[in-house]
Amino acid sequence: MSDEPSKFRIAGANPRRTLIQLVIASVIVGAFLAFWGVSPTDFWRGAFDFFKGILGWLGDSVSEIVINLATYLLFGAAIVVPIWIVIRIINGDGRR
Repeated sequence: MSDEPSKFRIAGANPRRTLIQLVIASVIVGAFLAFWGVSPTDFWRGAFDFFKGILGWLGDSVSEIVINLATYLLFGAAIVVPIWIVIRIINGDGRR
């Protein structure tokens, strides 16, 4: 083993600070869930059902889903890309 710091640290540069942030966030989220009467199981089941519903809405077969996603991508890009280009032209390239 080398003494070099690992380039991949799941807890970031300061593991103690990350742990404290996770504990605080967990308490806040747990309080909200308890206030609304939702258990973690209910939350994840609802999230899974939500994404399952989206996939069902997009289409039942994989090819249908891919075609729909490609269509949505092209429709969205027809709006987003020109607006992005105009904003880039107005703001410049950011180098000053």
